[in-house]
Amino acid sequence: MSDSEPNQEIGREAPSTLGGRTPMDDQQSQDVSGKAGLSRRSLITRSALVAGAGLGAGVAGLPAAKAQAAAPGTSAPPAIVTKNDAPDVVILNGKISTVDASNSTVEALAIRDGEIIATGGSGPVKALAQHGTLVIDLHGRRVLPGLIDGHLHGLRNGHHCFTRSVRLDNVLSRAQALELYSAKGPALAKNTWIFTTGGWTVNQLDKPGMFTISELREALPDNPVFISGSGASGVQVNSRALQVLGLGAGSPGVEVDSSGNPTGRLTGPAITAAGAAVLAQLNELSIDQQADCLADFIRSANSLGLTAWNDPEGNELPFDTGGSCTEFATGLHDHQPVIQLNRQGRLNARVTYHLMNNFSGLSQLLQDQRHAIGFMGDDMLRYLGIGEEVFCPGDQPPPDPAQYQAIANFIAANRMSFENHASSDATQVAILNAWEKANDVQPLENLHWTIAHPGNDGVSPTDQTLARVKALGVGMTPGASGALGTGHYPRFRSMYDSGIRLSLGSDAMNVAPYPPFVDLWYVVSGNTLDPAVPGISPDQRLTREQALRAKTVNGAWNLDQEGRLGTLEVGKHADLIVLSDDYFTIPADDIRTITSLLTIVAGKIAHASGEYKGLDE
Repeated sequence: MSDSEPNQEIGREAPSTLGGRTPMDDQQSQDVSGKAGLSRRSLITRSALVAGAGLGAGVAGLPAAKAQAAAPGTSAPPAIVTKNDAPDVVILNGKISTVDASNSTVEALAIRDGEIIATGGSGPVKALAQHGTLVIDLHGRRVLPGLIDGHLHGLRNGHHCFTRSVRLDNVLSRAQALELYSAKGPALAKNTWIFTTGGWTVNQLDKPGMFTISELREALPDNPVFISGSGASGVQVNSRALQVLGLGAGSPGVEVDSSGNPTGRLTGPAITAAGAAVLAQLNELSIDQQADCLADFIRSANSLGLTAWNDPEGNELPFDTGGSCTEFATGLHDHQPVIQLNRQGRLNARVTYHLMNNFSGLSQLLQDQRHAIGFMGDDMLRYLGIGEEVFCPGDQPPPDPAQYQAIANFIAANRMSFENHASSDATQVAILNAWEKANDVQPLENLHWTIAHPGNDGVSPTDQTLARVKALGVGMTPGASGALGTGHYPRFRSMYDSGIRLSLGSDAMNVAPYPPFVDLWYVVSGNTLDPAVPGISPDQRLTREQALRAKTVNGAWNLDQEGRLGTLEVGKHADLIVLSDDYFTIPADDIRTITSLLTIVAGKIAHASGEYKGLDE
């Protein structure tokens, strides 16, 4: 679908019963009509009456209800359903894009035990509902599979406490941005550092430019602030930060104006001091506090439509000026918060992760892997393997090709995933030389090896590289840093058309926006958040359907969950989002504003707002 055809949908809508009421044998189900004032429900579970009903063949991955095959471009016919398939949740009267092989659209689906057990017309699916079933009327809203980020540094939001951050990824108003800072201060204890890291550009604001020290003094009189962003050099702080740090006019790295007064912009040693102060506070957080910080990030991500991501872990940027080559000195802080959330049943997103390896080559990799941790996890939290870098700096050919070959062979022999940072063409060529040899050790096609954010050099991946990637059966996860107006854009359409395993990955949190619909907007519209910088050329943009596939079903492969995730079909995980606006009909430049009104992960309501407010409590 081209961007010039914004009203074209995936498939055709099933025969509509919108606004109608369908008879149901058991009228005791909980019916949510999509209006305000709904009863609150913390978890979706079957009542004792339904749990005791005979479930027959609907158990053990062999649901009794199966959707019939649909012809290409048409909506799937009503599901074959039985009363034994008593669901936990039924959603109906919607436009549900299944993203199946036929791009079918259905009106309704039913969920039991975290999986989809039926799809089809509203009438027959609603007829499954029994006592204890939650029935949600979508009133024609668009539903998509939960969006998947192929490369997101999300786990760092535990240690780099998301609760203490102000994110400006999708904020275009200067006044709104300052209001966010003003609101954050009273929510935290006095002298708690508040920070904004990358993922935005000062040129996206209606009044462009970094915030002034006077603006920040008014917005945050009692809390120090640390702000970095694209389009502005150094780090911006407020008066309270200077006081806390003991810095002033004349201090190394403190910029002053023509009158000799600090402007709030820090460079060099002053940035080092500010970053160390932020980290000192963050290092005091307990595991439970870090878990709460990570939960706040996931809550925000759910509200924006994200339900799963692959995590390449992280480092101390931007607070440690040593850069990405600095060892992640906080040890287990990447892992402990997410494991704690999972143990507590509070993990409302699916996460796979790679071990960063401290950029120290083969010896460090062998030490990190001395205890067997491969193959650990489940469909909510899973360890995949090594990445995204094993040498530093990473965006160059490996400094020791023989050592890199030994690394690749070790990872392949142990059947782990490998994710490698390779933005430039030269780096991609070098690693593929080694990967092709590692393929003789163990075929890579089923090991989920990926090249992370290719194309930031503006020329790659080349057609020759794409042919080699496809032959190996490995994947690519181009990033969204270009949305900030970097001037370098991957060849998205060439990657898609080549038939490789293409998964859109933001590369957030510090270098790109994390809202998934900003990623989709960027590759569909081709525009950037900097109005003065042209974006993706028309021949390299994706259609809405292509972009959606690269953010759902293709992402499932990247998470080692192909066949279980990424589409809304019978037998798949029940991860879905109900949109604030229709992705297929809204103007292309407004795609970035779409949010999720209702987000379901593993059959549980993880987020609810608007007319569904209260269902997640």
